[in-house]
Amino acid sequence: MNQPLMGSAEFFTAKQPDAIAFFDGDERITWRQWNTRADRLAAAFIAQGIAAGDRIATRLGTRHEWFIVQLAASKIGAALVGINNRATVQEADYLLEDCGAKALVIDDADPEPIVAVARNKGIDIIVSFTRMVGAAHFAALIADDVPAKPFISRAPAPLILYTSGTTGRPKGVALDPALLARRENVQAYREYMANVAPLTQDSRFLLSLPMHHAAGPNSSLFCLRAGGSVVVQTKFDAEAFLELIDRFRVTNWTAVPTMIHRLAALPHTVAHRFDRSSLRAINIGAAAVPLQLKLWSKEFFGPQCSIIEGYGMSETQMISYLLPDDWAIAPNSSGKPIPYVEVRIVGPTGTTLGPNEPGEICARTPLTIDRYLNRPPFGPDELTPDGLFRTGDVGYLDENGYLYVTDRLKDMFIVGGTNVYPAEIEAVLNTHPDIIEAAVIGIPHPELGEQGLALCEMKPGAARDPQAIIEHCRKSLASYKVPKLVEFVEELPRNPTGKVMKAVLREPYWAGRERKV
Repeated sequence: MNQPLMGSAEFFTAKQPDAIAFFDGDERITWRQWNTRADRLAAAFIAQGIAAGDRIATRLGTRHEWFIVQLAASKIGAALVGINNRATVQEADYLLEDCGAKALVIDDADPEPIVAVARNKGIDIIVSFTRMVGAAHFAALIADDVPAKPFISRAPAPLILYTSGTTGRPKGVALDPALLARRENVQAYREYMANVAPLTQDSRFLLSLPMHHAAGPNSSLFCLRAGGSVVVQTKFDAEAFLELIDRFRVTNWTAVPTMIHRLAALPHTVAHRFDRSSLRAINIGAAAVPLQLKLWSKEFFGPQCSIIEGYGMSETQMISYLLPDDWAIAPNSSGKPIPYVEVRIVGPTGTTLGPNEPGEICARTPLTIDRYLNRPPFGPDELTPDGLFRTGDVGYLDENGYLYVTDRLKDMFIVGGTNVYPAEIEAVLNTHPDIIEAAVIGIPHPELGEQGLALCEMKPGAARDPQAIIEHCRKSLASYKVPKLVEFVEELPRNPTGKVMKAVLREPYWAGRERKV
């Protein structure tokens, strides 16, 4: 039998079989249990025809079983596709069509609608956490009385996640192994990211992020590959989070700013009831992190805890980190570009700008993709002539090389750490029979960072009922995409070519702010 890879689940199963890999509610999952259950699930997938190179879609909440599916896919050589478990049936229909999944694993309380969609897409291999006709039951596939044949994974399963562009249609972000094989510093770059907050077999990472974004799965896997444990919080709750830190002596956490806002909003007596001294590092990212929030975090979590802000995106992965040593020098920045990453600030004519000159942030990392899943290679809208990815963010590099993110070029805003693309919402709004045209923008929100505002130009004599517009959106969009506010305008501002001028719409809401993201 092949020897397991250093740092793999099989490696630590041999080294520490009875150590706990996952703390999930009242469940304690050992390394041996994780590995054996993944062996059983891999065998079940293989028996159904799943092979190396196939794609297994997962529509799961934050739970330890996601890692069983991930490890099973690794053993087979299959890829894993993350489907947002909050996506509507219509949204999931498109994603399943686009990714070409051969199998689907779901934990929907009512699985019938999504199963019907999957069947319509020709997906015959369906695993459900709820017993139902026409789907295998997850618990039965991994049960202790099911014989387990050992499989050895040769590499972690590729993780395909969906992002969107200004066209509004989500696009799969997938790394091409053949492309990576031709690039330098791929492994060194990955190791740098894994070690920004050092992890050991004694580390305990608290997972409270969703599994269809990169941060939650990747941060957890960094800890597991060091032999540490993952503490699962199914849904983030600020007080319950602090109780978990205290109870399990958590050492590491990855968060979005909204989570920190919710912690800061707790009554003092509640927030300070729990021992936080075990925490060694917190990574914060996915949205702009206001300076006052960073300062509060440093004060609340204590001097033993490093607060690390990260800036990156799905297409490039991490671009920069604001490390503890940078705080005294450039606390308002997003840190310096990390090793093996090239960053340039580009002006409207394509020229490279000098220190403190704002322009579009363009970056190249060893893991930058060259196309979206099932799409043609990137062109000039996505890449500079020399191959740097156009982030769509506006910012500048100062004279010391620190990166500042100040605004956004791309038509996108971020709600609680999740990207929201107005074009997708506008497409739904414009199907409303009383709307001539709608424009959606992100406006400031004290906790979520931004929230959606729909500005609607209505037909003459049409009723102006904001709640009716919101309910129209709920039928087709995941809840976090639905605009929270609706305003009615006589006419949307347009340029000479007829395009709605979003900058004009956004300006009153962001006036006087240093950062317009």
